[in-house]
Amino acid sequence: MQETMPSGAFRALRPIILASSSPRRRELLGSLGIDFTIKVVDGSEPAPTLEDDPAAYAMRAAQAKAEAVARAAGPETPDAVVLGSDTIVVLHEEHGPIILGKPASRDEALAMLLHLSGRTHTVYTGCCIIWLSARGESRTELFYDAADVTFAEWPEDVLRAYAATGECDDKAGSYAIQGLGSFLVSGIKGQWATIVGLPVLAVAQRLMAGGSIAPRHCLGTNPLSK
Repeated sequence: MQETMPSGAFRALRPIILASSSPRRRELLGSLGIDFTIKVVDGSEPAPTLEDDPAAYAMRAAQAKAEAVARAAGPETPDAVVLGSDTIVVLHEEHGPIILGKPASRDEALAMLLHLSGRTHTVYTGCCIIWLSARGESRTELFYDAADVTFAEWPEDVLRAYAATGECDDKAGSYAIQGLGSFLVSGIKGQWATIVGLPVLAVAQRLMAGGSIAPRHCLGTNPLSK
């Protein structure tokens, strides 16, 4: 009889709700092996301001998403854990950081790509975990992770061709490192998962510390223990 391998190292101890419809975040959270549901409240993401610190804005946006879902969760899931996340791309200029969000058009996407070409930028992913409680004693934790991404220098016709694929339409900074845009990148410093949209290490550590996930108990003998 063939043994069924577990889908990941962890199991959920409480209902977990991912406050994002992003396929990348769904895959990254799913890599832990835990069961979770997805719930999104449209229009919950705040717009950045010129005064925003990048890390603070990423966490504020993640908190807005998580709080909107927590309010909508209702009494059906009184002990759920809500996870919100938001990713931004930031260019650090002499006059201050420039936050690059999702492009409003293909022309804007091309402009962003031209701005990033041949340069290093920073990707911030902010997270918010809300531990709901039936007793009304919910707890919130905010955190973020950052990674540097260096673009190779590409001519405008190459960047225009990439923008025309449409992959950049809903991506912060107008590219997807895990997709067709992987050729744009010459190097990274930091966690790949943070760039994609969810710092899995930090999320798993906090969910485990908060008693929301635990290691799976696998049957069989550990060959290293002999």
